[in-house]
Amino acid sequence: MAAGDSLIRRSKMILIPAREPFSFVAAARSHGWCRLAPFAWDDEHQELTRIEQLESGPVVRLRMAGAKGGVAVEVESAVEFTEAGLAQVREKVSWMLRLDEDFSEFHALCRTEAALAQVVEKKQGRLLRSPTLFEDVVKTILTTNTTWSQTKGMVARLVEMLSQPFSLDPAAHVFPTPAQIAPVDEEFLTQQVRLGYRSSYVLELARRVASGELDLESWKHTDMETDKLRRQLKALKGVGDYAAANLLMLLGRYDCLAVDSWARKVIGQRFFPGKERVSDREIAAVFDRWGKWKFLAYWFYKWET
Repeated sequence: MAAGDSLIRRSKMILIPAREPFSFVAAARSHGWCRLAPFAWDDEHQELTRIEQLESGPVVRLRMAGAKGGVAVEVESAVEFTEAGLAQVREKVSWMLRLDEDFSEFHALCRTEAALAQVVEKKQGRLLRSPTLFEDVVKTILTTNTTWSQTKGMVARLVEMLSQPFSLDPAAHVFPTPAQIAPVDEEFLTQQVRLGYRSSYVLELARRVASGELDLESWKHTDMETDKLRRQLKALKGVGDYAAANLLMLLGRYDCLAVDSWARKVIGQRFFPGKERVSDREIAAVFDRWGKWKFLAYWFYKWET
C-alpha cells in the first residue's frame, strides 16, 4: 500500500470573486511562476494547482480554475475543514491572483496605445505571485545569472528536500518555510540542492526571517514609498536592481522598470533605432507617461508590432 492510500480524501469547492476585468488564465499564466514548484499549470484543463500549508496546520492541495465572476478552488485535505482554514485559502488565493486589485485605470490607458490593445481584449494585467514575500524573494534570487531550466531545477529540489509533503500525495511538497531552511548547512544547499553561490543568500535570508530580525511579510501591505521599499529590497543579499524591480512588481508596485539586456535591446530597436547605446534613464523616460503602471505597460507591450 502506498503512502496516503489509507487516508481519507476530503474535498471542498469554494468560489472566490474577482474584481473585473478578470481572466483567470491570463493571471495564472502571466509569467513563469506557474511553472515553479509548488505551483503546477495544467494546459489541458487550464488549471493551476499548488500545495500549501495553512497557518491553522494542515497541508492542502489547491486546484484553481476560472469560473463566472472569479476563481473556483477545490481544496483537498486529509483532515476536516475548518472555517478558519477556508478563510486562509480565500486570503491566499486572492493575494496570489490579485483578485481584489483594480486594473480599470490601466485598461483605460491601454486603449490609447495600439501595442497594448491586447491587454484590454485578453483582460491582462494581473501577475501571479506566491502567498509569501519570502517565497518570492527566494525564487527571484534563484533566477539570477542562470537559465530558466536551472531555476526550475533549483526550486524543485529546494521544495522536495526541505519541506513538508502533502499526506495524500507524498511526492508533492509545500514551499519550505524560513524555519525549515534556517538550520540547514550551507554546504547542503550548495552541493545537494545545487543552489551554487546563491546558497549563502537564501540561507541568510531564511535565518533573518526565522529569527524575527526581518519581517518581510510586513512589506506586503506597507505604505512605504516605492523608492524606500526598493532600497530595502536591495539591502537583501542577492537582490540587485533588476531583482528589486521584479519584487516591487510582485508587491503591486508597478512604477519601477526592470531593465535587463533584453529590455535594452527591444526598447532601443523600437524607440531609438540606430542608436548604439541606450541608457537606463532614456529607457525609463519612454514609459514615464504610464506613471504608476509603467512596469505593466512595458511587460505587456507588443514588441513585434
